[in-house]
Amino acid sequence: MPARGDRKVLVIALSILLVFQTIIFASVPGALDESRINVVVKSGTSLYGIARMLKDEGMIYSTNLFVLASLLYGGKLKAGEYEVSKDMSTLQIVRKMAHSERNVYTLKIVQGYNIYTVADAIAENRIMEKQEFLRLCRDRIFLKNLGINADSLEGYLSPDTYYYSREIDADKFIEKIAQRTLRFFEKADVRERMRAENLDVNQTLTLASMIEKEAKMSTEKPLISAVFHNRLQRGMSFDSDPTVIYGTKAFGSPITKADLITYTPYNTYTFRGFPKGPICNPDTTSIMAVLYPAPVDYLYFVSKNDGTHVFSKDMNEHNKYVAMYQKSKSAKK
Repeated sequence: MPARGDRKVLVIALSILLVFQTIIFASVPGALDESRINVVVKSGTSLYGIARMLKDEGMIYSTNLFVLASLLYGGKLKAGEYEVSKDMSTLQIVRKMAHSERNVYTLKIVQGYNIYTVADAIAENRIMEKQEFLRLCRDRIFLKNLGINADSLEGYLSPDTYYYSREIDADKFIEKIAQRTLRFFEKADVRERMRAENLDVNQTLTLASMIEKEAKMSTEKPLISAVFHNRLQRGMSFDSDPTVIYGTKAFGSPITKADLITYTPYNTYTFRGFPKGPICNPDTTSIMAVLYPAPVDYLYFVSKNDGTHVFSKDMNEHNKYVAMYQKSKSAKK
């Protein structure tokens, strides 16, 4: 009968042999086929679950070998979407998943994008089909679960660059973006300023989206905000061209006189008060401009055709600037 020390040596030797055999067998490519597929490993999937999925796809020939090879990395494989091929060895696949060499997609939401331009970016980056995203944006159950009291996600998609990998469902990814906006409005100072201005979240985002579309220079945002606040307090209509365009959905087309007099829930020439909702996704500078309007009594502004505006306190002064800067155009305000 072998002594205890001999048995220990034998166990170590067998363990080393098993490791070497695993490395050797796991290093052999499954086939010469170079065609590639993407496999998605969801969070919480077991090692055997990953192995079975890969075997079903013909990427590995042994689930047990895959699990043994993964133990070389502590059995810690990362969730994600991975591009693999049959000419990869089991060890190469394991190493790729252990190092989280996954496919990552980028979504850039630029300030001023509306849900339609965001939908184009989402489709272009293969995150979700365009129409599926637009349907989700208007899904009342989805909106209710987020605590959004609005008709769509318009205005709630905070501008930034986001990274997406398919272990997360696309709707959960969009949910996280919207939650970022909602968290901003949970800040004590933001809530305090909204109360002071007698605004709720949707109204704040609506005004911010209008400012985002009107202002070319960030320094003018508090001034444009003041115009909207002053007109609201005086019971005047906002008369904002970007809201008209959003209502007609004629993005990129010149606004017409007919557009200005045609009612839509967004045409702020045809009624007083807020349009139906936001018209784009504003950045934080536009939101803060809503909460901190400039202390001025301007009621009008008109473009100087160089990215800036000239502001007026009364119609006579405004008409003078319209004649000066917009001779061939209708008054902006």
